[in-house]
Amino acid sequence: MFSTLSWKSWFARFRNASSRTAGGKAFARPRLEQLEDRVTPSTLDLTSHGAIGSINGAIFRQFDAQPTGTGVIDSFLRIQSNKSMVQQGFNSDHRGVQFNENTSPQFTRSLLLDDVPVVNVGGVNYREFLLDINQKASQPLLSLDELRIYLGGAGNLSGYVASTQQLAGLNAVYDLDANGDNWIKLDARLNQGSGKGDMLAYIPDSLFTGGSYVYLYSKFGVNHTPNAGFEEWAAGSTTLTDATGSISGHVFNETTLAPIPGELIYIDANQNGALDNNEVFTFTDADGYYQFGFLATGLGSYSTYQVRIELIVPNSNGDVGTLSKETVGGEEVAYPYDVVLQTSGQAVTDVDFYVFFGEPEPPNS
Repeated sequence: MFSTLSWKSWFARFRNASSRTAGGKAFARPRLEQLEDRVTPSTLDLTSHGAIGSINGAIFRQFDAQPTGTGVIDSFLRIQSNKSMVQQGFNSDHRGVQFNENTSPQFTRSLLLDDVPVVNVGGVNYREFLLDINQKASQPLLSLDELRIYLGGAGNLSGYVASTQQLAGLNAVYDLDANGDNWIKLDARLNQGSGKGDMLAYIPDSLFTGGSYVYLYSKFGVNHTPNAGFEEWAAGSTTLTDATGSISGHVFNETTLAPIPGELIYIDANQNGALDNNEVFTFTDADGYYQFGFLATGLGSYSTYQVRIELIVPNSNGDVGTLSKETVGGEEVAYPYDVVLQTSGQAVTDVDFYVFFGEPEPPNS
């Protein structure tokens, strides 16, 4: 993590460079730390509607079915076996397959990173994957016991080694078991029928470095065994998560009420009071206006966005001023204010900041 001081120096040099947002969309910097420091459970239970949780910086969510026909999702890995209680495999164009992968290139194939949609949850960008499972109604539980993601330079890599957990000599960029033996408990009864989707996995976007092809290895059945059909991973042509929320506002000189362009606004995902490398940010425009768009809604506490300001624009005396107050809809609020986006299309506007140049007037805290 960089200190606040180092970020000030960095932005003083580069705030007009490529880190600036374009068209109202916020860009993220490479990830240095997880979304939040939490005690990770050994079992993440997603057997109730809307259940959600985090393991090693990734978010996993029970998915209520939406239409997932051709053109909506794009399957890249199908795993099925009638002979093994445990099923495993990874996607690739390589043939023959190593484990229980379906051999048809329609269902098991290479996946370009550019084809995996990005969604912003809580101020951090994630790559979104969909898992569809199939179980008997009388025995609906299934365990996802291992999940690893790799990045490669070609689409036909092969050779997974269980002892090293490497694929073609590559280390995983994400590992469900990085901090211990973790697994996810799933219930196929929550969605009826095949092809509708059962779980969404959000993997931090900043982990996806080192190649243009994505490889996903998964293992099912160690804790709850497969008993019907296949397990299938897919990526949507667009995000399957409702990412229609937005937050916007202005920065003003408190004394003159003039807008202040060029101020740094960011979403503090881990709420530590500093801009970290995995958090999205933007700068106010000539009218002192900023906006964060395409934000995930309806994910409980994960759809909470703490908007902060980093004062970097000096006045004629070289003073960057002091944050005096924050208002939402014209009403003063305690800084920093948590914006919760729970409704599709929810737009929270007039999240405004006022800067005082002169004697310090600290904001409410």
